[in-house]
Amino acid sequence: MFVRCLLLFSIFSLASLPAYAERLALQLQLNNKGFTPKAFSLPPNKAIKIELINNTNKVAELESYDMKFEKIVVPKGKITVFTGPLKAGQYRFFNDYATNVVGIVHVKRP
Repeated sequence: MFVRCLLLFSIFSLASLPAYAERLALQLQLNNKGFTPKAFSLPPNKAIKIELINNTNKVAELESYDMKFEKIVVPKGKITVFTGPLKAGQYRFFNDYATNVVGIVHVKRP
């Protein structure tokens, strides 16, 4: 029984791999001056994975009302958020603990 369950789990895990492989991975850094880079340009209808590294000595919260995520990152820590697929438009993200620290994802057709 255990082997059968393990086999089913393995099959379903492998079946979901292509969905994650199709995500665009974005690297984002937070320092004392803000996000680097401050803006990204992406094609429409792509799911994305954003990895944020907090290079500051303060807790931060990566948040976006537009992309519907909110996640806390500890000082010198790293987080990952998943969002999308996104339609053409502009999507704002920010540090909820320092609302003047903002960035933009531009989604536009090629």
